[in-house]
Amino acid sequence: MLLAVAVMWGVASPIIKHTYTFIPPDVFLLYRFFVSSLIMLPILFFVHPRIWQHLAGISHHDWFILIVSGLLGSVGQLGLLFWGLEYTTSLDASVINATSPVLVTLAGYYFLKMHISRRERIGLFIAFTGSLVIIIQPLLETGKVFSGSVLGNFLILLGTLSWVAYVIITKKLLRGNQSPFFLTTSMFFVGFLAMTPIVFFTRTPSSLASILSSPLSAHLGVLYMAVFSGTIAYWLYHKAQKTIDIASANIFSYLSPVFTAPLAYFWLGEPISATFIIGCVIIALGVFTAQFPFHRFQHVS
Repeated sequence: MLLAVAVMWGVASPIIKHTYTFIPPDVFLLYRFFVSSLIMLPILFFVHPRIWQHLAGISHHDWFILIVSGLLGSVGQLGLLFWGLEYTTSLDASVINATSPVLVTLAGYYFLKMHISRRERIGLFIAFTGSLVIIIQPLLETGKVFSGSVLGNFLILLGTLSWVAYVIITKKLLRGNQSPFFLTTSMFFVGFLAMTPIVFFTRTPSSLASILSSPLSAHLGVLYMAVFSGTIAYWLYHKAQKTIDIASANIFSYLSPVFTAPLAYFWLGEPISATFIIGCVIIALGVFTAQFPFHRFQHVS
């Protein structure tokens, strides 16, 4: 499931970049959250026919936690990332986001008292090293660690921290037997409710009309982000989180660039350097090290 998530999130980057050409980031997010909610809410009532009884049984405290986690996962993570990219470079975003899996693992260890095996620590370190290798070449070209604005980098950092908090909170909710599909639906619906006033009060009617004048490829991009990178990917991520620890789930986050590369090269015409390929190989090695069951091949006397 996590491998499928890595593929869908990896393919998402070129699709987002293409869709940005026609639809502003915040309008894009509202559109995406609306489509995801429109799809997931009817399915939720079908999958959980007693959902009304479940909702009535949720305490005020749990409702607060659900709303906060939904805001962190939608507007917090995705919104801050999209807004930050308006003020800074994708290079800066990649540098900051490279810390996300490490921060999630450390937060899981500290807040959830989760055990991180030696093999997982080694794999995490190798994968993190691979992500740094991918960053090296553009850093050498620019001569700077950060080339974007302080505001943009700060927004990206806040988005990364929001994702860390979201993962920890949802892990606790999953431990409390909350449904992965319910958590996914609530996140996108809360995101839709939160983004609606933001977009309508900050954007002009002409900005909103950009949706109507956008080509089919832009709408297909939003549809992909809503259905595959959104609904399916987050549901699978939560479902996997329910069965394995954060460290194991988190290591797959590093695989996204491996699946981003082919689409970026063949569709957007972006060059793929030897440094990038080496970094992807190191990342794959790190994931393999962390997840491969070496104990199956140990000698038994």
